[in-house]
Amino acid sequence: MQETEFLQRVKDTAINLLRRKEVFEDIVQEFDGGKMVRPRTIYILSLSLNEFDFERLIPLATSTELVHLASLFHDDVIDNGMIRRNRQTLNARYGNLISILAGDYFYSVASRLVLENYNSEVAKIYSYAVSYMTLMELRQASLRWSYEISKDDYFDIIRGKTGALFSASFEALAIIFNKSELERLYLREAGMLFGEIFQLTDDLLDFVGRRTGKSKLKDLSEGDITLPALLLMEKNGRFKELVIEYFRSKGEKQHLIKEIERVLNEGSSPEMEINEIIEKDKEEIKGRLRRLKGFSMDSFSPFLNFISVREM
Repeated sequence: MQETEFLQRVKDTAINLLRRKEVFEDIVQEFDGGKMVRPRTIYILSLSLNEFDFERLIPLATSTELVHLASLFHDDVIDNGMIRRNRQTLNARYGNLISILAGDYFYSVASRLVLENYNSEVAKIYSYAVSYMTLMELRQASLRWSYEISKDDYFDIIRGKTGALFSASFEALAIIFNKSELERLYLREAGMLFGEIFQLTDDLLDFVGRRTGKSKLKDLSEGDITLPALLLMEKNGRFKELVIEYFRSKGEKQHLIKEIERVLNEGSSPEMEINEIIEKDKEEIKGRLRRLKGFSMDSFSPFLNFISVREM
């Protein structure tokens, strides 16, 4: 099965499961239009493992994307997000209540799909991943508008919000294809690092203004300090002063965002430091995956490189 066919089958499976007369067709169509990074990751990882029973993985890939989309619906309520993927978000079109309920619905369909198609071990790791994601959403919300967030706080949050679901999908493949306990550990750890790279890249693109369909400094303007901002606060006193003043106003002094952008445009950027962390994580991932019997790094490396340089 080719990748394009696999992704289409994932979309068709999701839409057929989601479509009910009680559910807005517009909500169902939210599944169609994304870049399907998580299902693509599952496909390419399976290919790299020399496991070609892609039919078995369609429910897993569908569930993973449903969980991701559910988290986005909830994120947009928390962040009051109005635009995503160059279109109005669900809560912008229908309000917070519909967005929250749609997220709950997507979560429930994802859970059912996992339970109906895989053993209790796969269901357990997906349940844990969703719990971890939610816990770190709570932690991030509790730290919103705090300019004293630490790097440890940041990495804890991104490992939960982004790494947990990638880690679960990597580990699920180990279970589905009957890999050893040690190989399962390597895949779980590689998945967490993969998610870390994904989020680091996303946060950097937001900071330097290369994230398609999203405004520059969206995270900072909404009260979230990410690693690029933390690193720049360490070496640029003016940037730190502006961030603290803006955060103390809880976003009311919007004119400060323009001043912060001006400081960035003067050449201050943490891009080099972030890229060093990403390259280190990539080597950690490769080190784990090379220990897997028969793993094809040639199949996986191009996708790993894409994740760390993409523009979204």
